[in-house]
Amino acid sequence: MTTLHCPSCGTPFVRAVYSEGSVEKILGRFRVFPFRCQLCTMRFRAFWTKPPNSTSSIDRRQYKRLPASFHAELLAENAERSTHRITEISMEGCTLETSEALPRGSFFELMISPASEKEAITIETAMVCSARQESMGIRFLELQPNDKQRLSQVVLSLLVGQRAHPSLTN
Repeated sequence: MTTLHCPSCGTPFVRAVYSEGSVEKILGRFRVFPFRCQLCTMRFRAFWTKPPNSTSSIDRRQYKRLPASFHAELLAENAERSTHRITEISMEGCTLETSEALPRGSFFELMISPASEKEAITIETAMVCSARQESMGIRFLELQPNDKQRLSQVVLSLLVGQRAHPSLTN
């Protein structure tokens, strides 16, 4: 087995993730490890001859954050709109460049405008997971299936671009 593919969508863009619970830890002894598809978001287990090394103790994310440069419009609870730039994105969240970070735990609506899309991708509910001086870590909580599909196409194009130019990442 040279390349692992998602059993749901068939993509080779999968990432090893941390074991959840004692069953997965035991299965790991038999070389059955958990993986997450980076596009359709399916979590699955697969036999792998050597332990996956993409789950370092530093990065516990289930989705790889990809470098990006998109505009995003944030609509906060107070109905105030603000425009920001996305610097990293995945199917689970993004990093927003901002001069004024919202408090951790804040909920809002986010409209992402990648150049490849004619209309914005709407994240109905997003949450601030981390706030730093000039950026916020955002988790996507609710989005419609068609917006999720469009987001996966954007992520796919970034993943393909990253494979075509591996020296630009890591």
